Amino acid sequence: MLDEETKQLMRDELAEQAAIVAAEMVASQEEQNRAAVAKAENADNRKLTPNDNDEGAWTGGEPAVLSDPKAGFKSFGHFAKDVFRAGQPARRQSEVLATYSEAVEKTAGIMEEGDNAQGGFLVPEEFAANLLEKSLESSIVRPRASVQPMKSNRITFSADVDSDHSSNYFGGITISRTAEGGQKTKTNPTFEQISLQLHKLTGHVYVSDELIEDSMIALEANLARKFIQSISFVEDDDFLNGTGANQALGMLNAANPALITVTAVTGQGANTIIADNIADMWMRMYPAGQSNAVWVGNIEIFAQLWKMALAVGTGGAPVWLPANQAAGQPLSTLMGRPLIYTEKCPALGTAGDLALLDMSQYMIGQKSTGSGIQVASSIHLRFDYDETVFRYVLRYDGRPTWTTALTPKRGSNTLSPFVVLNSTRT
Repeated sequence: MLDEETKQLMRDELAEQAAIVAAEMVASQEEQNRAAVAKAENADNRKLTPNDNDEGAWTGGEPAVLSDPKAGFKSFGHFAKDVFRAGQPARRQSEVLATYSEAVEKTAGIMEEGDNAQGGFLVPEEFAANLLEKSLESSIVRPRASVQPMKSNRITFSADVDSDHSSNYFGGITISRTAEGGQKTKTNPTFEQISLQLHKLTGHVYVSDELIEDSMIALEANLARKFIQSISFVEDDDFLNGTGANQALGMLNAANPALITVTAVTGQGANTIIADNIADMWMRMYPAGQSNAVWVGNIEIFAQLWKMALAVGTGGAPVWLPANQAAGQPLSTLMGRPLIYTEKCPALGTAGDLALLDMSQYMIGQKSTGSGIQVASSIHLRFDYDETVFRYVLRYDGRPTWTTALTPKRGSNTLSPFVVLNSTRT
């Protein structure tokens, strides 16, 4: 036997599915709804009369139900639930839905989308208005990083120590040129431990039962979409800027042990980026990572890139303008690698306003059970207030896999997957 809480959760899930199904039908059915209404409005006779020659057609007039913007439904939630229930096996249309669907069929003729029970219901006009939503940035780091599923709260894995190629490789391996009969020299690589410990990002909201029932949008799905976007935004920001204290350690944070900060050119001016900065940053990306690297920068850097030029004699030449200059779409690459603008990067003039990153060298830990952000609801916590509680939880961590920059075999500059420009620009 199912307990009452399990039954209620099942009912909540069915209601949420109904709202999602109905919301998805809005876009595909909106055009048909307009056609049906237009045909009814153009009819000369406002009295509905059957055609003796065709039981499925009506010769004129508009059924009263089509004159009601809500088509007899109390709310969008009422409409969504009736649509969902009508599509279930051995379930019949409600009286309101049957009246509405019959009126639509009689005025519009045969429906192009097929049977009503298979999703052919037209959405009443008042409910067809789409919510004008804003979208947050998509995740930058997660699709490009290495993701490690975690069954427990903490995981430790071994990483190569490979910090100095001037004398050895992988923290201790040396290669000898051994003469015939000579003794070989034993060498070993060295390893270090890198740990990920899950942190928690959460969202929490109370919604009145009246708002859920009367809302013109699929409120549960809309809330989930907004909270999931918000949590993903904060997670991505942590992967870039996090301090490592109860959050991920970000690639751009000064605590990143492998972060390289490139010195600005003397006299270049405050709050500027010049062509020499780009070349100097590219030179510090370790060569094996250049094919994976992406540039990320605050949108405020755009004007600086637009004005970049190389000195040629007493004059100069632009280096980042498209072929048709301001008439063309701005370039979206630097040094052949993608350039991504994001509000998560620091403002112009701050270290990290422009960064060159090989995100494959960043490790993300994620709880292996479930599918990322967990969504749950309950009617019990605020039952006496007629409120439903929605909860959104993500358990995650992230940190660079490099514990130091690399000294190359030859050359005086260290190399790394994580490169930013110094904030000191005068």
